Amino acid sequence: MLLTALAVLLSCAASSALAADEFATQRESFAKVLKAQSSNRYTLARQLVVGLEEYPLYPYFRYNDLRRRLHRLPEGDVAQFLSAYDNSYLAERLRLEWLRQLARSKRWAMFLRFYRPQTGTKLRCLHLSARIKTGALEGVLADANALWLTGKSQPDECDLAFERLYASDLMDDGLLLQRIRLAMEDGKSSLARYLASKLVHERNQQRYALWSTAHQNPLRVLRDRQLDDVTETREILIYALQRLARKRVDTALLAWQDVSSRYSFGERESGLAARTLAIAAARRKHDGRIELLDAVPRHQVDADVERYRLREGIAEKAWEWLGRWTQSEPISDVNRLRWRYWRSRALEELGRTEEATAILRGLAKERDYYGFLAADKLDLDYSLNFNPISASASEQSELLAVPGVRRALELFLLNRRFQARREWIHELSRMDKRHQEVAATLAADWGWHDRAIFSLGKAESYDDLYVRFPILYEDIAADYAARRGLALARILAIIRSESAFMADARSGAGALGLMQILPRTARETAKRLGMRFESAKILYQPRKNIAIGTAYFKQMLDRYDGNFAMAAAAYNAGPNRVRQWRRDSCITAERWIDMIPFTETRRYVRRALFYTAVYEWRLEKERTKLKTIMFPVPAKRASSTAECRT
Repeated sequence: MLLTALAVLLSCAASSALAADEFATQRESFAKVLKAQSSNRYTLARQLVVGLEEYPLYPYFRYNDLRRRLHRLPEGDVAQFLSAYDNSYLAERLRLEWLRQLARSKRWAMFLRFYRPQTGTKLRCLHLSARIKTGALEGVLADANALWLTGKSQPDECDLAFERLYASDLMDDGLLLQRIRLAMEDGKSSLARYLASKLVHERNQQRYALWSTAHQNPLRVLRDRQLDDVTETREILIYALQRLARKRVDTALLAWQDVSSRYSFGERESGLAARTLAIAAARRKHDGRIELLDAVPRHQVDADVERYRLREGIAEKAWEWLGRWTQSEPISDVNRLRWRYWRSRALEELGRTEEATAILRGLAKERDYYGFLAADKLDLDYSLNFNPISASASEQSELLAVPGVRRALELFLLNRRFQARREWIHELSRMDKRHQEVAATLAADWGWHDRAIFSLGKAESYDDLYVRFPILYEDIAADYAARRGLALARILAIIRSESAFMADARSGAGALGLMQILPRTARETAKRLGMRFESAKILYQPRKNIAIGTAYFKQMLDRYDGNFAMAAAAYNAGPNRVRQWRRDSCITAERWIDMIPFTETRRYVRRALFYTAVYEWRLEKERTKLKTIMFPVPAKRASSTAECRT
């Protein structure tokens, strides 16, 4: 409680400081400058900006003014701006736009003067064009080759560089075949066909023809007994096996049994075939998938193999296999806590209780979904490992003196959130971990909580639970939680999982606002509530978003008889998906969650459970054990989801 009171006092102090800061008057004046520029009233903007040259957002006036004049090629003004604000977000943005304008006007020498290494393919190719046009040819062919050697088509901006590459001695059938292979593996058969038209030797043309047949009719190639036993042929046979296994696992298994007896496949090739068959079998739920996953040699085990081994081992209760697969640390980037938890479960099922308990004791010290599951099994309290970040006033002041950080704050205070986030992300990418942590404390003090959360994630600093799990929109959330008969901690956990409290959040799928609701779902839910739904824009209003979001979540919870895991999965992926993911018999929630095939939904459900426990702690409520709310998931044909509990 003392920590809570202190946090409130600090927040109030920070808010008061911002309210009375030195830029308050200039901020109001500069807002009029930006409004004038956005209305194309540039003369008025130039009049209004007089006296604001020292205001942190003054570069935005200059940027907007320069951007509209780029077609006039104001080289000196651009150079001065880039020099004055070097490495800033605006300078990098202007440089990109300036380079595109120079390319359009074919000012290649000027392009080279302003160019800096880029990650975008179009600008990298334009840089090659500029070097060719100005005669700066050293290294051009090697750089063109690096861009050319890919399995997908490249943009038109690359044409000039590629024409030069095609005309050079560097280009030969061997290089063409390398890219044909990449194109075929990437499923770009039309690109492969275009490249094949440039092959010179008949033998290589025949090799492409075999690739093409393998793409269209893989079984035909695998059954062909007239092929030479050479590296190129074996490579195409493996490709044909991959194509066939995607849809016809049994046929692919028989074909491999036959073809592997007729050709001298090496260890790498045989391992690749084993991985291909195992992944295909796992995806198609083939009866032999466990044995096939086990048969993948270690040198071909990757993240996909390890994830499928976990998922299918859990699904099939293949405890002996799972115990063997997890006896060493994973070699990929799979979730290590998940790995350790399911190893403990496998060992427990195999009667190796002491080993299982030792793993669980270590896991129970972790602040994580799997740590909480482990604590439940050992009847221990959850380890929150709360350790607030201590940032001194001098550290915060030093960071606030960074121009980009100050610009982000000013944009935030002007409610220009999109631009503010861009400035923040740019500056954060240039900081070390300690400065990212200090930045998080600054953002939290300002009330910019989504950036505080983002900053700690960027720093991989997870112990300050007050910053990571703020209590926002509490009155609204508590109101609708009470109306729907829901726990406030659950609602806050859903909001934190969905949007990190970003009221204007919009997902790639079009979900909007705090609880990330799709407009169609929102419209249907609002109609059921008798609420007016003028347009999707109302979902950016916190009260209406939470009103609709809580109603929809309660609908999902009722649909699944209070099963929180199923309701969370349906909220994230839709009820139709949840219906598909139910099994032929009752299954424990912990197994069902880790068998969800969508990585995003699987992680989402785990987060929702984990975050609920954290928010109970934040709200100083009695913490609910996960095991008491993780109800079993009933069989597909069960008339009620409560049947498993009887």
